[in-house]
Amino acid sequence: MKPSSPQTDSLRANALSFSAVLTQGITHIAPAMGLVVAVQFVTTMAGTASPLAYLIAFLIVLVLGVCLAQLALHLPSAGGYYTYVSRSLNPKAGFLAAWMFFLYDPLTGAVNLAYLGFLLQTTLRMEAHINCPWYVTYVILTLLITLLIYRGIEISATFVMWLTIVEVVIMMALAIAGLMHPGDGRVHLQDFVPGHAFGKKGFYLAIVFSIFTFTGFEAIAPLAEETRDPRRLLPRAVLLSITLMGFFFVFTTLAILTGWGTSHIDTFAVSAENPVILLAKRLWGGAWIFVMVAVINSILGAAIAGTNAAVRVFYAMGRARSLPAALEYIHPRFRTPVNAIALQTFITLTIGIAIGFWIGPDQEYYFLGVTATLVLIFIYSAGNVGVYFLYRRQRREEFNPVLHFVFPVLSTLSLIWVAYHSVVPLPDAPLRYAPILVGGWMVAGVLLLLTVRRASNMPLLPMEATSLEAAEAAEKPISAR
Repeated sequence: MKPSSPQTDSLRANALSFSAVLTQGITHIAPAMGLVVAVQFVTTMAGTASPLAYLIAFLIVLVLGVCLAQLALHLPSAGGYYTYVSRSLNPKAGFLAAWMFFLYDPLTGAVNLAYLGFLLQTTLRMEAHINCPWYVTYVILTLLITLLIYRGIEISATFVMWLTIVEVVIMMALAIAGLMHPGDGRVHLQDFVPGHAFGKKGFYLAIVFSIFTFTGFEAIAPLAEETRDPRRLLPRAVLLSITLMGFFFVFTTLAILTGWGTSHIDTFAVSAENPVILLAKRLWGGAWIFVMVAVINSILGAAIAGTNAAVRVFYAMGRARSLPAALEYIHPRFRTPVNAIALQTFITLTIGIAIGFWIGPDQEYYFLGVTATLVLIFIYSAGNVGVYFLYRRQRREEFNPVLHFVFPVLSTLSLIWVAYHSVVPLPDAPLRYAPILVGGWMVAGVLLLLTVRRASNMPLLPMEATSLEAAEAAEKPISAR
């Protein structure tokens, strides 16, 4: 396909309202999936201090959200962090950030759909004695997501909005039921004292995985060129999505553990059947199926939101010629980057299924979860450095020492601290392979940069010129029709 001209073909401007963009961030965070699936793993590491792990993760992520909002305020683009780092630091740093990004959003579908296939296979076998292999569900849902993304941003955004509303209502109802019908034991204040909690062997890894639970808010950024008034709405959506999910995870985790009974927290951590679903069966009887509906909604929504973000970054990189120009092609009717969508579908179908057969679809979720968290530590840190230089060099009149120096430094140090304690010592296999994969991928990216630079006297990347200014100029002829 011939690359499109940004003067005649582009993403559909002004297609998304504030509620649609806010839901994109919340959906990518996947509240029901994070609670039902991740809370057991976090509890295995942190015990009754799990709500504290979520609270610490929330505070770290909130400061990161402030930094992201400062970048989105002046550099809204479909490229997200690729554009932010390229414009605030330099194009080569932006490419390296995008290189690391390839281990995150492009694998979001794989992470979520593999676990959904495993969850449905396990549940159907236990409840109905039906064996539906996980990869069948995986392939069907991958193709469904591709169709939704292909047909237009409005359709996929509206679809995930309703999925998210349903899942949040169901999980909040279960949490309230847990508080109203507590199990044996009670919450001890000492579990929320950081010094006591940090003494637990796996508490640092619990924070790492809790941070992964919150990740997804940055998926708002690549929708900039399709959002109404992105300079105003994107920063607000980022911060509000993090705040709402911070309350959600701390409250629901505390409520679920209370409903289970803190005197039996060890059984919660090692339960063969998902403990949140077991609690729903005890509290709701046959109506526990609504929790399964919430999880399915959550996984589908997260996969759609992640795919939307990934294909727009691919599109932006094709537009900047950091990737093949064919990725810039926009469907003339649906205004979606169809070649980027095809690339993303290929990645989901090949890599996701391969990893699932290698270590199992359930372990794929945890393995890629830790991988994505470590990758995001690098990307977030690069963005934090970019915040300082953007406002110190390019927008000196707006420089604020707290917003543009203290917050980036504190959040970056927090990320480094968490990263260190999550890999020293290395966790058990297969999680121990996650930092090795991330380190190897980073080395490969640096070698690629050095190799291409030596092969040519020209810079590796052109400056991505289509953040908001060029995007607005490109849309003027269309808007005037």
